Amino acid sequence: MGEKPRRHRPRIKKIPPPFVESPYINPFIDFAFKKIFASETSRDLLKAFLNEVMAGIRHIQKVEYNKNEYPGEIKKEGGAVFDIVCTDDHGAKFLIEVQRAEQENFKERSVFYASRLISDQAPKGDRRDWAYKLKEVYTISLLENFNLPDTQPNEYFHDISLGNGEGNVFYSKLSFIYIELNKFLKKPEELETGLDQWLYALKHMTKFSEQPPYLKEPEIEQLFNLAKLTNLTPEEREMYRTAQQVRWDNQNVMDFAKKQATKQGLEQGLAQGLKQGLEQGKAQALAEKKEMAREMKKDKFPIEQIAKLTKLPLETIQEL
Repeated sequence: MGEKPRRHRPRIKKIPPPFVESPYINPFIDFAFKKIFASETSRDLLKAFLNEVMAGIRHIQKVEYNKNEYPGEIKKEGGAVFDIVCTDDHGAKFLIEVQRAEQENFKERSVFYASRLISDQAPKGDRRDWAYKLKEVYTISLLENFNLPDTQPNEYFHDISLGNGEGNVFYSKLSFIYIELNKFLKKPEELETGLDQWLYALKHMTKFSEQPPYLKEPEIEQLFNLAKLTNLTPEEREMYRTAQQVRWDNQNVMDFAKKQATKQGLEQGLAQGLKQGLEQGKAQALAEKKEMAREMKKDKFPIEQIAKLTKLPLETIQEL
């Protein structure tokens, strides 16, 4: 008896698990960052965050929000739009922003933005008694997906001021603080400072299903409360999801561009490699033919016979 035909089982299509939206908004989306830190209900939260960032540098008692749009004074001059600008109780200015991806001339951009907060302090009209009495300006940048060049792998916090060649501070009223979140790799049991807790909460916010027990400081609890998706109004929820979609689209465009560049680079590299390989192969074959011709000439072979066997021109054989 012959074998029974084998019955083929129908393939069962695997259905991916449904997308579960985080109960918390992503604080690095522009809308969410401003919702958490720049609303009237979050003034104390912003103050608490700034005091952790500025620990050992400055203590802030109170903050007031300022305008975040600084148009150029003339038509041809570039303007600036910041994420958050605020002033403390002693008049110091703070520019707080999230920088998601690397961009050209990032350091120059930081200096340009800070200069707007400096030049804006000049009084309007003739004020001879002003005498350039500038207040402090601090730029605080949270770098999400890129790192500063020429920095150490384990250094994620940078406080940069104007200094002289010997490393001493030349001017203390201008400071650039960069926090590289890519390098902040601490685990829950390694969180030592208040800033550690803030950075861990912000970086992992959308991975939590609820506020973890090791992040229970009052200000952190307020952060989680403000970041709850359910606490947004329907209009705010729609704005957040639109901003989220824009972020996904931009990331998709960037990833596709990288893939295309990589593919093009590989194709060009392969073509270049083949070209170089062929050229090297031809050179090696020619060298071997010439060596063979030399040996044949030593053995008194007729030049015509050498040319026939090696496929070398008569002129080349005669020159050997």
